[in-house]
Amino acid sequence: MRIGLNLLYMIPRHVGGTETYARGLLAGLRQIGTNHEFVLFLNGESADWKPAADSGFTSVVCPVNAVSRGKRFVYEHLSLRREIRKQRIDLLHSLGYTSPLFMPCPTIVSVHDLNFLAFGSLMTFARRTMLRLAVKEAVLRSNRVITISEFSRREILKAYKVPPEKVVVTYLAADTKSPEPSAGLDSGSRIGMEWMRQPYMIAFSATYPNKNIPRLLEAYGLAKKRHAIPQRLVLIGHPFPMAAENQSELVKQRDVIWTGYLEERTMSEVVRKAEFMVFPSYYEGFGLPVLEGMAVGLPVVCSRAASLPEVAGDAAVYFDPFSIDDMAEKIVAVANDPSLRNELRRKGTENLKRFSWEKVARETVAIYDEQLLKN
Repeated sequence: MRIGLNLLYMIPRHVGGTETYARGLLAGLRQIGTNHEFVLFLNGESADWKPAADSGFTSVVCPVNAVSRGKRFVYEHLSLRREIRKQRIDLLHSLGYTSPLFMPCPTIVSVHDLNFLAFGSLMTFARRTMLRLAVKEAVLRSNRVITISEFSRREILKAYKVPPEKVVVTYLAADTKSPEPSAGLDSGSRIGMEWMRQPYMIAFSATYPNKNIPRLLEAYGLAKKRHAIPQRLVLIGHPFPMAAENQSELVKQRDVIWTGYLEERTMSEVVRKAEFMVFPSYYEGFGLPVLEGMAVGLPVVCSRAASLPEVAGDAAVYFDPFSIDDMAEKIVAVANDPSLRNELRRKGTENLKRFSWEKVARETVAIYDEQLLKN
């Protein structure tokens, strides 16, 4: 059969987890090999996105750019079906939340989470409204909905009136092939990165409220004040205004380091040299950084919320993301106990065995096959 993969949303290096998902699924499909042919529907920005062509995979570059969301939605809903017919597609899988209307074949849509409902107030009115309508239509009209955790599945079933069997879970996986370290980073010799010579923990900085960075800063300050833990807190990503004067003081004293943007190899080395990772988010469709940390041997301290217990299993130390005291207590426990960190590394390696892109691909193809047999 000819399977269409709708990637019209793709803006390489800008769409985050949905790009990781698409790349991982393609890698898994190549790994398992199938009798199906795959046609990738790409936009102007992603025309060169797919790796070197191989048998079984074809690219169709559509005359639309994803950066213009309105125009992309219009093209997807009104014009894509012409290409679907032209390419003789038997089933269309849309990988990024939205799916075209009035398709001449069965459709499957991947909806990773419902953060646009949970935190829609941070979006423009136009974007929020467009997503609410487009995702609702995609969920209701598609033959199947794929999501990435049981947490997200429950959120989808709570938000939309669809049969439970319509929504299925395929977990993500970590990329275990990390880039080679950048030259000179081992000694912390890069200008402005001398802090790498001292012990540190990492977290990923973002301004979205669910990432919970203000509480993490308070918890870290508390841990530092009460227990004088030796590790700095290194936040990978761009800074934002401090919520309190004592947090600004931590930055002045270089106890908290914001790295700003890091190129991939540099970030890989910064992550690898950390003593552990803190992931304080209270809303995640999956929480891929947790697995990616485990893949490079990082002990993980994370929130006991949303999908994170599903993903981290017994390989993390958990805290209540809304309790600064609990977060501080768990940070201290891991910061001061090398044997606990070693145990978490061991458990992390075991936990990773539950996840692979090959498994994602096999489960996804099984969904394709089941749907194709019905039509």
